[in-house]
Amino acid sequence: MATDEAREFLEQAQQHRGYTLEMHRIMAEVDLEWAKKYNEFIEATYTGQRLLDRKTKELLQIVVEAALRADVEQIQAHVGVALREGASPREILEALQAVIAPMGALAFRRGLQAWAAETGFEVPQG
Repeated sequence: MATDEAREFLEQAQQHRGYTLEMHRIMAEVDLEWAKKYNEFIEATYTGQRLLDRKTKELLQIVVEAALRADVEQIQAHVGVALREGASPREILEALQAVIAPMGALAFRRGLQAWAAETGFEVPQG
């Protein structure tokens, strides 16, 4: 059972990042100190504003996670944030298409599944 402090941490992470994953929930409950340190690292490298804006960082995150064959739900979380940050579905798709040559069709397929699920695109049957 998560403590009040862990719940508050997760709520703040959700608001700031735009998502939380199972990993975040587990670590907040079992090692909140580490989760806070990890969050500082994420702020410094990913969610914090530096030279790249959040939309660009999300496009990079989507492409890298697709190339690494991350879980569809994890890629989907980043697609959702990219959309909220102003990326169009077509921009995200074009970024995913850049994965095909260096990482192969399997990586593209997982990213495409996440894109379709998050944008509401329905795959024709048959």
